Parts: sequence; C-alpha cells; structure tokens
Amino acid sequence: MTKKTTYMACLALMTAALSGCASGSAPAGGTGSTPAPAAKAEDTKPKEPVTITMYNHFNNISDERVQQFIVEPLKKELPNVTFELVKHQNGSKLEELVAAGNFTDLYYGSNVGFPSYMNVELQYDMRDLMKRHNIDTSRFEPWSLDAIKLYGEKGEVFGIPFSANYASLIYNKDIFDRFGVPYPKDGMTWEEVIELGRKLTRVENGVQYIGFDPAKPTDMGSGLSLSYVDEKANKSLVNSNEWRRVLGVFKDAYSVPGYVQSGKFDYGTNGFLKDKAVAMMPIWSLQILNFQKELEGMNWDIVSYPTFKEQPERGREVDIHMLAISTVSKNKDAAMEVLKVITSDEVQMMMSQLGTASVLKKEDIKKAYGSKLPMYQGKNMQALFKTKPGVPHVITKKDGVVRTLVDNVRKEIAASGKDLNTLVRELEEQSNQKLAETK
Repeated sequence: MTKKTTYMACLALMTAALSGCASGSAPAGGTGSTPAPAAKAEDTKPKEPVTITMYNHFNNISDERVQQFIVEPLKKELPNVTFELVKHQNGSKLEELVAAGNFTDLYYGSNVGFPSYMNVELQYDMRDLMKRHNIDTSRFEPWSLDAIKLYGEKGEVFGIPFSANYASLIYNKDIFDRFGVPYPKDGMTWEEVIELGRKLTRVENGVQYIGFDPAKPTDMGSGLSLSYVDEKANKSLVNSNEWRRVLGVFKDAYSVPGYVQSGKFDYGTNGFLKDKAVAMMPIWSLQILNFQKELEGMNWDIVSYPTFKEQPERGREVDIHMLAISTVSKNKDAAMEVLKVITSDEVQMMMSQLGTASVLKKEDIKKAYGSKLPMYQGKNMQALFKTKPGVPHVITKKDGVVRTLVDNVRKEIAASGKDLNTLVRELEEQSNQKLAETK
C-alpha cells in the first residue's frame, strides 16, 4: 500500500466507531490483463446457481432494507443467485474474516469507513468489470462517484454508490406555535437560525425551551470541507478563519440567554425527541427514518440544512453508502450483476419512495422521496435536496485526534467567558500537543 492509502486506512480505524469512472493506466483488479470487450447484459447474467455474500460494515443497512432493496429484487431479476449477509459483529469482524480466509464477495459500507477496508487490502479495481458489464456511470450523481474516486491513486475505481445521506434542519412546530413564532424556511444561514432560536429559548410552565441546538462543530465544519491536520508538519489546522467562523456560530448560539443551564449545553436528540424542549436541530435523513417511532405523534417538519452565506447551497460533505467487490471474490461477474440490479432505476425508485435517498441523477426519483411512507406525508422532504454535498476534506491518519478536541471545545465555549481568538489559540495548542504524542 502507498503512504497516502495507509494514512487514510489508519484514520478510518480511529473514526469508524463515530458514522464517472476515472481513466488511468493501472491494471484493473491488479491482474495486469487487457480490458475485456463489452458484452451484452444478458451474456453476463449467471446461468448456474451461485451464492453471493455481502459484508455489512458497521451494520449500515438494516435487515428490513436488505430484504426490500436487495433480496427481493434479486429473486425477481437473478433467480440463480442466492444472497447471504454477514454482519459486523462478534465473530465476524473485518480483520477476523480476512484472517480466516473467509471474506465475502461484496463489501457494504460508507465512503468515510472505506479506508479500513483498504487497510486489509481487499479493494479491487472494478474498471474492467464495469466495462464488461456495461455499467453506465453517467447515471450517478458526480459527487457520489468523486467520493469513491478519491481512494484510487492511479484512476482505480474500487466501488459504486448505492445510497446517499443528506442533512437537514428538523423542527418542532408545536414549540413555534406555542410562542407564536414563524416556522423556519429553506435556505436559511446559521446566523438566521440562531436569531430564530433566540425567540424560542425561554421558560414556560417550568419547562426550559431551547430554540436551536447546533450539534457538533465537526458536522458544521464539514459544510466548508475543513481540514484538521497538516500531515507533513504534523500540526493542527484549527487556527484558521474558517474554523474560527464555525466556532463563532457555536459561541453565538450558546450566548443566547437561557441556553446554557447549570453547565448543560448539549441537548441533542433526547432534548428534541424525548423532552420535546428543543425547537430545532440539524439531522441526517437516515436519522429521521430511524427515529420513526420517536417522531410518531410529534408535529415536526424539516427545512434545508443551514449554510454559510458565502456558500448558500452547500451542505455537509458527501456521505454515501457504497458497494465494492472484494479481491477474494470467486464470483466477480455474478457480484457485478447483483450490483446492476440494486442500482437499477426500479430499485433506486423503490428506495427513494421508502425514505432512502438514491445516488442517481434522475429528478423523478428524487421527487418520489418518502412518498410511500405515511410519516413523510405533508412534510417538506424535498428540502433535503436543496443543498449539495460538498467535496470531502483532505484526510490524514490523525484527523480523529483533532476532531475529538474540536467537538470537546464546546464545553469551553459554554462555560468560559473567553473570547474566540483565545479559544482557538488554546485549541490549536492542545491539538498540537496531542498530535506530537500520537504515533
């Protein structure tokens, strides 16, 4: 593995617990073979019974969705294929499966977690295989492909996108109605959301309401694709105007009278879903789906993810789930046929209708998002697509060290009266000290 690849792999091992086909001269799959001529789709379908296995890294897809989006479509389109799932759990961890020589045909995981897969050297350059199976990469959102292409140093393509995760701002209408405050709108900046939240941060009948919880600085920083570490110098990059801008939003949010209560500053999903005291907070689209039971009976809705005024249409960094064929698969052609089925227009439309965002460019698929889910009826779910995912920041093996400190600085922002420049300078000093101590 190259130095760059190793760095990204190390980073993924530290952060995994958190959540156009490029051209090039490198031989596909490491085989050195001449690219095979394109074949008709029907020529590549498995003619004999075959079992295709898939590793579910960090269990990023539920059993229910596996049945809906993979198993059932395969029964219809590829009757000779039997699909089996292996979960990330005790006895089937990535390294253990590799050590036992028992890894699967397919890998399923996020683009953020992919480097840990590369760390065990299972990545397979799929370019020749994609050509032979007539994979049309122009169907996919360019940013979803670019997030995967980042891992190919010589043009390799190690996977294809499967689904996307978008961010938005969720809000509790009942709190707004209680105080006669207008609901948030699509296209708001962070500053506008803070001012709106200020009108809702108050006590009523013994309940302390919080207008807006900004969540984590690292999530907000991803809206600017901010880096954490200068790899060559082994120094922190947090002392920048951009990071100062992000932390300034938190300082403004925490400075709203009544927000910080007895040192408490992080209200999060419990404050919104359980206590029903938080009026607004950022949230991922898949979190909304996963909180289906908690949201029952709540008068909620969403608007587009808040932005910085300099980049009014930019959301968080790309967050996709992807599928990759492993080097050890003995059924690569059959595995590619599986990928073709589950990235087809039909399956991607069904996914979108059931609340899992597609990676295809088709507008009709986007417009159908959540249309078959009762919980989404009458909701502003198209707000998810009103910001565009940003390019991932430059990844280093020590990002996790600095990320933790950046998120932890919230406590200092909430508890101390220090000015922003002092907070940033101290954060830089702490980060550099930790970086020096970390091998």
